[in-house]
Amino acid sequence: MDDEQKRRTIWFANKLVKKNVRLPLLRRPASGEQFSSLIESVDHLLTEGSRKHELLLPDLTAFNNNSIGVFSDYSGEGAGRYNVYSILICGMNMASAFHDRVAKVRAEHALGSKEVSFKDLNMGQLRRAMPEYLEAADQLPGLLYTVAVDKRIRSVFGSEPDTPKKIAKLLEEAGLGSRSPKTAEKLMRIVHLVAYFVALLSADKQRVFWMTDHDEISPTLEQHRQLMELCFGRVLPFYLQPETKFEIMGGAIPFGERSVEMNDRLSLPDLVAGVLGDYLTKRDTQRPDDILIKEAAGDIFLWLTKPGIGLKKICTFLRPGSNGLIERGTISFSPTTPPELTFIPIFDQPA
Repeated sequence: MDDEQKRRTIWFANKLVKKNVRLPLLRRPASGEQFSSLIESVDHLLTEGSRKHELLLPDLTAFNNNSIGVFSDYSGEGAGRYNVYSILICGMNMASAFHDRVAKVRAEHALGSKEVSFKDLNMGQLRRAMPEYLEAADQLPGLLYTVAVDKRIRSVFGSEPDTPKKIAKLLEEAGLGSRSPKTAEKLMRIVHLVAYFVALLSADKQRVFWMTDHDEISPTLEQHRQLMELCFGRVLPFYLQPETKFEIMGGAIPFGERSVEMNDRLSLPDLVAGVLGDYLTKRDTQRPDDILIKEAAGDIFLWLTKPGIGLKKICTFLRPGSNGLIERGTISFSPTTPPELTFIPIFDQPA
């Protein structure tokens, strides 16, 4: 990289990083109600990272971007020890470089319109394409935030054993659908995470679009409508600055007619949720030398060790602590053989 290329790269990288981040985001409700331990933990960890100058968040207003996309995926329905929630929030008008590079990767590895997913990581073409696919993802301006919640934590909204049952009852009484206690707890965790990050990273008069994976939280069109109403109509105002008004808000589940570009964005949280849940469960149940992961999972972990020019990645966890408290922390990955990196300075104020 010559001096001119380096200068332009530094300028571009700094344009994509949010300056003067407003943290903590949470404002104590006048009613005295408490935030969930999940969102309090997220807010605390981000605030600590910002205080230590270790936090990079995307500026989703850069280059006049006026639309925000949220893409979410989840793992943990099987025998694993963690429920993992992964959310990508990105600039919808800033994704052309990502999609152009992914199109080339798909052509070179004969992937066609094949969905890139954790469950298919053993597929040969996908294994070979993964490093280039992830390198392309680093061009996407946004944040990929993943949180693993230990399944021993039955609810993040209260310590009483019947809290999920109470949540399900409240949703039904509010006209927001009938769901099992387990599904109601999951739905509320996801809705609050989405609402929190939309409030943190959005700006006045932007458009917001949320695509969630096919899942029991919204298996029908009516339940999807209820999900959108709950998130954008009921929960988002709880976190949003009063002066912020959105132009358009909407959402979808993956389209019946396959949209490769949309699915490629949804694939990023799918991959991270899958590999993180799988690894954490094995780490808790096996000796370190006995842990085996899918070959392409190693590429994903290496990718998580570094922020991209556009995409920032954060992985966190919640688990039971002592005295009934919940422990929270950030998950860091360190490669045994560090890759060659180009260091780009990020300034506190716009350069």
